[in-house]
Amino acid sequence: MSTSTQRNVADLTNWFLNAKRSLNSVTYCTRGNEIITTTRNSLIDASIMSSRASFLQSGIKDELKLLQTANSVMENQRELARKDFQNSLGMLDEADQRLDETLATLRRTEVEGAFSAVEGTGEEGQQRCLYDFVDEDGIENLKSQLKGVIDQVQETDEVFESHLDPFTVLIASITESLSSLSKKSAIPDLVIAIRPSLELMEEHASVMASLLESLAKHYDLCSLALKRAESHDGGIPSQEGDPETEEDIANMLAVLEKDAGEVDDVVNEIKERLDEMEATGILVERTLQDIGDHYRAVLALLEKMHEGQSSLVDCTIQSKDFMQKQNDNQRVIAERLDELQRLTDHYVLFGDAYDALLVEVGRRITVQRQKDAIIQEALAQIDMLNERDLNEREQFRSEYGDFLPSDIWPGLSDPPGAYTVQRMDAWEIPEIKQGVIENAMTRRAAAISSGVRQF
Repeated sequence: MSTSTQRNVADLTNWFLNAKRSLNSVTYCTRGNEIITTTRNSLIDASIMSSRASFLQSGIKDELKLLQTANSVMENQRELARKDFQNSLGMLDEADQRLDETLATLRRTEVEGAFSAVEGTGEEGQQRCLYDFVDEDGIENLKSQLKGVIDQVQETDEVFESHLDPFTVLIASITESLSSLSKKSAIPDLVIAIRPSLELMEEHASVMASLLESLAKHYDLCSLALKRAESHDGGIPSQEGDPETEEDIANMLAVLEKDAGEVDDVVNEIKERLDEMEATGILVERTLQDIGDHYRAVLALLEKMHEGQSSLVDCTIQSKDFMQKQNDNQRVIAERLDELQRLTDHYVLFGDAYDALLVEVGRRITVQRQKDAIIQEALAQIDMLNERDLNEREQFRSEYGDFLPSDIWPGLSDPPGAYTVQRMDAWEIPEIKQGVIENAMTRRAAAISSGVRQF
């Protein structure tokens, strides 16, 4: 065997072994196909999650609007009820203050002792006032009823608040979560972003397959050339299709030598493309993780929405109960307020009536004095008439008495008739000082002009 043949056999052997080792790159291609398959399946899953998430997110958004509207209506109902209650409290405070002021006036107004003296009920050393005639139990009972209904209003509001506030907080949480999801990249955009990565992987896999195929061809050619060289060296006849001419052999060796020098580069390229696929796969995996996180967040938000729907049902029931109770409470407050105002009016009129009583006493005193004056004047005139009558009677008897028999008129010598004025019933007028009466008249005039005591 020639030196050239020995060299060729040695080179062919090295090339063959190197080509055989290069075929291990099939594991790179297999791994690349696995990455593509995983990515493709993940893309399908992501597309499904995208459709579901978009549908659910749209439904959650629409349902949230309904919850927000319902919550707003109930909040307005509660606020309106609170305003009505505050207005009622304001009117109650005014009415209560007016009653207290009226009662304070009654405490300061002493009952004239002359009234008790007339009735014979006065106790020595004890001074009464108008407040002594006030029904304290009735006032306390009315105020107790008002306190009870006010407590009921506050309790009803607190019960409704305990249901409505968590519902409001839940809606705020859902709104915030939905807003946070909306600010993030939408799932469809993420799915679209994966497609170029998958296409790039498929391109790498296609090139890797071509490169692996070229390595396989190189291996086959090395194997063929090595067998040809060994057959020539051992006198084995060449197979059909083997290069026979020296020129063919030289050309084949030149190709093998050239390809052998590129085997490592091809293997490295396959490895590099796999590395790129791995890196891209990691990015895709992260994107898929983001899609999954987004989808799970939508599902969690859906659970919150279900909770919100249940809470809405509960709040709706509580709202109806709240409005019914508050309307009933407002009706009771209005009734008690009317009673309080009428009670105050009664005691205002009581104080006014007492002043009127003092004025009436003054009027009666005046009338009695007028009667007494008339009586005294009448008696004086009668006395004058009697005196004149007596003189004329004496003059008549002096002129004609001696000529008239005494039995002709037994009453001829009677004196003039005397008169007395006597009360038919026993009554007395309290001795009220004129200054007290004048003060009462002044108060009544002021009350009438201001309209305070006119109802």
